[in-house]
Amino acid sequence: MPAASSNPAAFDPTVLAQLACPACLGDLRLKEARLVCAGCGRAYPIVDGIPVLIVERAAVEDPRMSGKLL
Repeated sequence: MPAASSNPAAFDPTVLAQLACPACLGDLRLKEARLVCAGCGRAYPIVDGIPVLIVERAAVEDPRMSGKLL
């Protein structure tokens, strides 16, 4: 998989309201070049302006959330 784009401006933030975390259906927020879930803390990369919403490829943004049951 290519490295995440360092330019999150390529991602159109107007579609953010239509997206949800695929793991817990929580709200996503734009943080740097990633979409971070407010519910479970997973961070999904944005590659070439396209969010990669694959649970297995997400990083856990908040270490306190890593043990949270989904």
